[in-house]
Amino acid sequence: MVKGRIVHLIATAAVAAGLIAGCGSSSSSSSSSSSAASSSASSSSSTTGMASSSSGVSAGVAEAQKLVAQWMAPPAWHGPTAPVDIAKAKGKSVYFINLTEEIPALHEWGVVMAQQLALAGVSTQKCDAKGSPNGIILCLQQALAAKPSAIVALALDTKFIASYIAKAKSEGIKFITGQTGTPGIPTIPGDDAEVTFDYGQVGRILADWYVATSHCSSAPQIITSTSSRQPSLAEVAGIESEVKRLCPGMTLPSVQNVLIPDWPTELPTLTRSLLTSNPKLQYLLPLYDGMTIYMNPAIEGIHRSVPVEEASFNGTPVVMQNELAKPSPLAADIGGPNEWYGVALADQVLRVLTGAPVVASENVPLRLFTRANIGSINVHANEATWYGSVNPICEYHKLWGLPCS
Repeated sequence: MVKGRIVHLIATAAVAAGLIAGCGSSSSSSSSSSSAASSSASSSSSTTGMASSSSGVSAGVAEAQKLVAQWMAPPAWHGPTAPVDIAKAKGKSVYFINLTEEIPALHEWGVVMAQQLALAGVSTQKCDAKGSPNGIILCLQQALAAKPSAIVALALDTKFIASYIAKAKSEGIKFITGQTGTPGIPTIPGDDAEVTFDYGQVGRILADWYVATSHCSSAPQIITSTSSRQPSLAEVAGIESEVKRLCPGMTLPSVQNVLIPDWPTELPTLTRSLLTSNPKLQYLLPLYDGMTIYMNPAIEGIHRSVPVEEASFNGTPVVMQNELAKPSPLAADIGGPNEWYGVALADQVLRVLTGAPVVASENVPLRLFTRANIGSINVHANEATWYGSVNPICEYHKLWGLPCS
């Protein structure tokens, strides 16, 4: 795939997804201006993060190195163990609301979920919210009018849709949310279950990589995107707490934020400003790997004597193929298996539909890819093969009483 096609694909997806920003955050959370970025970078140069205790740093680095090695290994199965009597779900219906079908991962999650629910005799109707607040509201209204057995809302801000969740509850419709950032039993009234990657853990893994690589020598710059508000907050908190734990005394520069629709125009400017204002800055932690497509040309165009390395999250195939697997500033990328997530979402839906106890976490795994292990996978093969020998569909079918092929 040529570079232009990659940029077009991710830019299209980003613009669609970014429209949700108005739902999850106020206009005050829009991207930082270049001057603000410059000011932040300048101030951070005086707090480059030299830890106060050399013994504490050494212990932290050693621990981080062990953690990195663990996260680079293929994941094992740690999913649910309680079976589900899927016969009780036969004939029921699900109304699936997707934030946007333009983002490949979100599309795949919905496809896998619907395929797996069909095996239990559950029908699925889908509504594409197209990344806009109006689209989300329209989909929610249509879902309530359809009176399904359950509504599944993927990647929607739970605070924004709370009133619709409550209305569904009042009408006897079950509600399941997905990808809100932190696993656990939902606290929003009427939200019966949640399935999400653990974005706090994502942040801790990024921090572990940073500590193991830098030895706490130069503080990293976090670049977030609050268009995806709940996951972003969890990921940033994970980074900050882990760096504080492993690099005693380190002060991190102020977090910079660029909303998804602004990635193509503002990320290059922000990147140049950060690096030119702080010549000692070596590590960048953009939360989502699609951001690196716009940041890396800016990094490479500066020709700094001090090298710059990035670590990020999503394991997006085009980024893995064209950035991590080739010479580029991206040195580490955390991935979460999409097929695994889709069948895990179906499992939670079936638990809700059948009255079985829901699980606090489906424990969908994460894997850290770096230049040290990227050669162990075929980045052009099916993404499911990147995560080792576990067959998540087979594991869930065992729980559902279906044959494991």
